[in-house]
Amino acid sequence: MAQSVDTGADKLIGEVEGAVGRIVFDNPERHNAITPDMFAALADVVDAYENDPAIRVVVITGAGGRAFASGADIGNLDSARGPSRTPSSADPQTSRGPAALGRLTKPLIAAVDGYCLGGGLLVALHADLLVATDRAQFGIPAARLGVGYPIEGVEQLVGRVGDANAALILMTGNRFNAEQARQMGLAHSVVPADQLDEEVQQLCERLVANAPLTLRAVKLSIAAAAGRGDRQAALDAVADCWASEDFAEGRAAFAEHRDPRFQGN
Repeated sequence: MAQSVDTGADKLIGEVEGAVGRIVFDNPERHNAITPDMFAALADVVDAYENDPAIRVVVITGAGGRAFASGADIGNLDSARGPSRTPSSADPQTSRGPAALGRLTKPLIAAVDGYCLGGGLLVALHADLLVATDRAQFGIPAARLGVGYPIEGVEQLVGRVGDANAALILMTGNRFNAEQARQMGLAHSVVPADQLDEEVQQLCERLVANAPLTLRAVKLSIAAAAGRGDRQAALDAVADCWASEDFAEGRAAFAEHRDPRFQGN
């Protein structure tokens, strides 16, 4: 049974069920547009999940069935300060959420149904695995709004889809369907909407059954290989695996023809 987590924000839901920590954007009347308060709360929840050894996988999704997140809440963008060369994304409150996702060393799954646009896509790009429904739509409308998309987001996008596809997404401001997103590398799988929960659940079960230290090492190594992570941290994480009790358990389970019981140490 899921346990609620106090996120400190009305529009952000946190739940823990077993070894899975869930985060839900809950602003469906605005297609789950993300307010600065939601971004700040997102950081707190992600950091809490990172520091909880019982949580092995994090899932992030949107409520309502119409959107993962339609982007940053436009009504909150620079409404009080007027023109400025400092982007809204540089505001410490707004930038905390993506920064926390970037620090997360546990597997992150994005379950995307409906719109995944702008700041919503910036969040989803931090996911190691992205499962989309066949009615999902992806895009970054920055060029249609006259805003500069955060360089950190551009780096994430280029790392995910390559230069040419990043230019197509950012320069046209167009929306792309789930299959196009899969072909670009944004999504790793596409399923019917009524199968999203089952697909994500099966993925969580597979990841939870695997060795946590190995998954951490894999994530840090991929980040280092992509040029956005600390190579020494990845090397240390790999060494931790070889010296771990879980490695001994994995060898024993293999020899005894049984499933391993990894403890993360």
